[in-house]
Amino acid sequence: AVAGYKQTLGVDAPPCSFEDIALADCLLIAGANPAVAHPIVFRRIEDAKAANPALKVVVIDPRRSESAEIADLHLALKPGTDIALFNGILHVLLAEGLVDRDYIAAHTEGFAALEVTVANYPPTVVADICGLAPSDIVQAARWFGGAKAALSLYCQGLNQSVHGTHNNAAIIHLHLATGQIGKP
Repeated sequence: AVAGYKQTLGVDAPPCSFEDIALADCLLIAGANPAVAHPIVFRRIEDAKAANPALKVVVIDPRRSESAEIADLHLALKPGTDIALFNGILHVLLAEGLVDRDYIAAHTEGFAALEVTVANYPPTVVADICGLAPSDIVQAARWFGGAKAALSLYCQGLNQSVHGTHNNAAIIHLHLATGQIGKP
């Protein structure tokens, strides 16, 4: 996580707070099962969902965890295919114009190279890699990209991997592409 934050944001400082959960329109939970591992955080998620039934919760986990019970969409991807999924989501965000080009120009470097990379990850290809339905990948991207406030929560399932830094960077790319950094 530290290396992922430093690689993408330049500092090891997650740019969100617990209060952001209540403000989110879309919440991605990846590599984590907060219902069991972080019950206080999960109570906040449940409270946010109760206060805002329109909140879309996407759980990305190979198994149907307790946290997936609250999900509007559970992406049960093949283990180890997280980067392909995040690249596929970014592919859809770009294809459907769900990115913030002004934010990208003002706050990122190297985005053009990332676009070249994710061009190779259309939903049909990613679906085969991850074992998911292409329509579910598109739906997750549309919810994330269409949200006024999108938030991701991830933990050891992403971090503790031979490519954990890259897992972290790939999910942070979604936030940078949509300008979901530095605002509630």
